[in-house]
Amino acid sequence: MGQPGHCASCLPTGTARFKDLRPRPPGAPTRARRRATPVASVAVHPIERLRYVARAGWAPPAVLAAEAAWALGDLAVREDPAVLPACRRLLDRHPGCGPLWWVAARILTAGDPVEEAERCADALEHDPTPDLLQEELSTVARAVRHGGVGDVASAEVVVIEVEALGPGGMVLDHDDVGLLEAARALEVPVWVEGGVGRVVPARLWDAMGRRIERAAGRAGTVVDLAGVTCVAGPAGLQPLDVALVCTDFPEPGELLARW
Repeated sequence: MGQPGHCASCLPTGTARFKDLRPRPPGAPTRARRRATPVASVAVHPIERLRYVARAGWAPPAVLAAEAAWALGDLAVREDPAVLPACRRLLDRHPGCGPLWWVAARILTAGDPVEEAERCADALEHDPTPDLLQEELSTVARAVRHGGVGDVASAEVVVIEVEALGPGGMVLDHDDVGLLEAARALEVPVWVEGGVGRVVPARLWDAMGRRIERAAGRAGTVVDLAGVTCVAGPAGLQPLDVALVCTDFPEPGELLARW
């Protein structure tokens, strides 16, 4: 779907109101959109918008997934059979992005993919996780997100953001591996900052792992869950074992199968 190496600023600005493209019965109400600033121009075809997402060499997972949701919803209006191949191409380009897998899984299993795409984008853009995590951290004497062994040694908690989390491990940025290793060595508890769409169920976690293995460095680093005690997400801070089973992540056969 394009070449890697583009940054988040390459994503389009302004989103088509794809719901308006679908015929409505006479007199049917139109639900007001809560989005204040739309994300790609209505003049841009959804396939081109999806290329922007695929080309983004780095962007926050929630931003990538929200952009993809808007574009996939638009595509579902115009060319519904093209949605599955588009989802697969996006996951090939960003195999470690949990929220992108979540968007694809929910749209592919939805009775109304257009409505579901809007719900997904809205959830990603209004994710309460950062605020809920900050509330929890306000009760901690010292929390560390970056630094070396000295910083970790004086910390009560180490916080690491992940792109995805599943029963077999987690996907994180290469730069955070050293921080995690320091926390493990010093036995400082690790809190994982997840978010909407980042806790992946078992079978999709396995499928994600296969895609990451084939990505040749185009994904984050997969590590095990040693040292992780809690996960911050839309439901607040939860013990790891609870977070792993409390997920709204379907497992469509189209993404479990090899492609």
